[in-house]
Amino acid sequence: MSYIVTRGGKEKGNTYYLEVEGYRNEQGKVRQRVLRYFGDVDPRKNKDAKPIHKHRVAATYRFGDVALLYHCAASIELIDKINKYLPKRKGLSHGLLLFLIAAHRLTSDKPSASNLRQWCESTFLPHLLKFDLDKINDNTIGYTLDCVYDKEKNIDHTFRIAHDLYAAGHQQFGTEEDIYFYDLTSTYFEGRCCPIAHLGYNRDGLSDKLQINIGMVVDRKLGLPMMTKVFEGNINDTTTVYEMVYYTKFILQKENAMLIMDRGMDSEDNIRIMDTTNYDYIIGLSAKHKFVKNLKQKQIDDWVIFESGSQKVLLRKFVKNLFGKRRIVLLYFNESIAESIKEARDRRIAYAEEQLKAAASLTIKKAMEIVNGVSKYFDITTKNNGVVWKKNQVEISRAERIDGKFCIMTSKDISPQDIYTLYFSKDKVEKGFRHMKQDLALHPTRKRLPDRVCADVFVCHIGYLLLALAEKFVRDTKIDIFWDTISTETKEIRLIAYKKCCENFSFDYVTNNKIQKDIVEKMGLGRYVPHPIMRVK
Repeated sequence: MSYIVTRGGKEKGNTYYLEVEGYRNEQGKVRQRVLRYFGDVDPRKNKDAKPIHKHRVAATYRFGDVALLYHCAASIELIDKINKYLPKRKGLSHGLLLFLIAAHRLTSDKPSASNLRQWCESTFLPHLLKFDLDKINDNTIGYTLDCVYDKEKNIDHTFRIAHDLYAAGHQQFGTEEDIYFYDLTSTYFEGRCCPIAHLGYNRDGLSDKLQINIGMVVDRKLGLPMMTKVFEGNINDTTTVYEMVYYTKFILQKENAMLIMDRGMDSEDNIRIMDTTNYDYIIGLSAKHKFVKNLKQKQIDDWVIFESGSQKVLLRKFVKNLFGKRRIVLLYFNESIAESIKEARDRRIAYAEEQLKAAASLTIKKAMEIVNGVSKYFDITTKNNGVVWKKNQVEISRAERIDGKFCIMTSKDISPQDIYTLYFSKDKVEKGFRHMKQDLALHPTRKRLPDRVCADVFVCHIGYLLLALAEKFVRDTKIDIFWDTISTETKEIRLIAYKKCCENFSFDYVTNNKIQKDIVEKMGLGRYVPHPIMRVK
């Protein structure tokens, strides 16, 4: 039973009125608990008296970035779609745990399984989703990853889940896409105990590090990843195309598609594989092909001029019978690239020339060491027990004629401008790799068991999907920023837990600038504030 008491008194200058109730503490002593505070108004005499609410900040939580990622996950039903393929589990579902791991990778400075629980405690998600934090430990995380990928038990749900999430993303925006980019990247290991890690061509210049290769297919329209696959570290780029095309055609049941690939995958076998699938393709051609060398040396007067951004590019389309079939080859010339190649070559030739002139007692061996890398631009011979050298102007002129010229092959008869534009849209897959390595902390890889490496890469796939969706959602609301700014701004949006005298916690979010306020309001993130909600005036 509650009653009114007073504090202060006339001798102190003011009298304050409080509604309290009596209770006994653990020692059995009678104490008073304040229910409501009325200030200097006596509610027994003034029936219109209203209590004064005192709010105490009890805690603050991460809200903006985590709420945005959860909004993206909810929009494509990510948790349910993952749970559809994995075993059911009471308490913390596999789908929810995978979302938490991916969000943790995106938003934490040093993400790891050991601090995932601590990160979850710092967010508002336990209050919103009502899951048991004690369920997050090394055992549950390991079991979830094993349910996603376990080669020994013939378990691999990565492609089906990735396809369902990809399809849900396009359904969310009402779009369809048949043009995809495929590329390969590598990430290195610290240590020497992963069976699939080998020395190989490292794209980061770390040739002494063991590595794995990761192939990824990304669509053109939204930049969403459709699939990723882990390859051994010493695999050649050209040998990965068969598996990626096979999974796309027969596992994911993609009947019509155009694949755009870089010039590292232009082998004859790969082109014939594309012929058997009836997929269209655009692929960059390396200079190892004889017909490419001949095209570059050809004198061409009827170029098509194409303005690409701030650069002017010259285009010329040819129809050739190559690899047993009619194919279209685009030759393009970029003057700025030609100038930079020529300047770099001239510097190396000039440096080698200075070293040859300055060398005392020059020998053939020493001369060849000096001109290493530019040896074809020098004629070096012996004469009268000495070494004679001169620049080979014929080779230099031949090199200048092909500077800035490159070739692209396609099976689709479209305009030269469309071929060029489509091919150079492949920066979307390069952007995906950059985000996976930097924002998702894939670089370097810290797992050691091959199955865990594959599952970990799939977690990064989910994380990049959420990142791409977040960027798309935010930009569709006319907030013209990309992920780096989105991440910086949203991590400053905090959720505050207020405690009243005798009531439960109330939650409210706090923004610091217009960008943060616009993100919360235009994205409708306020719906994820746990109830009861209270707006502070």
